[in-house]
Amino acid sequence: MVKLYHLAVLYKQQSKAVSLCSANDLSSFGFFQRSSVKEFMNFSSQILTERCSPAAKISVKEQAYMCHVYVRADNLAAAVISDQEYPQRVAHTLLIKVLEEFSNKFSPSSWSGEPKQVCFDIFMYMLFVLKNCFIS
Repeated sequence: MVKLYHLAVLYKQQSKAVSLCSANDLSSFGFFQRSSVKEFMNFSSQILTERCSPAAKISVKEQAYMCHVYVRADNLAAAVISDQEYPQRVAHTLLIKVLEEFSNKFSPSSWSGEPKQVCFDIFMYMLFVLKNCFIS
């Protein structure tokens, strides 16, 4: 069964990427593993966003996970971490949809603020409900 673990929207500044909003599904990990897994996923999505050039998409395999990142030309980025079975094309389609929804709700002036300052209500819904809609 395909699984999404992490979904994040980031803003790529000149020196680093700032996480604006994220959601995690850590239910398949043990209680004592969850904090380190969450930290690993946040770190991976941030580092890969920093290394991705604007208007580009990348997919990187790390251990049993795939991290898909899309950075738009305006430096707004999204990252999703899934298992290896999740199709790459579907993951990038999900990232495009997330960024469209996010940019429709929030103006560019709110993107460069403090990390995780932006609250995106539909984010958890997208991670938990829509993750299997693209697979059928």
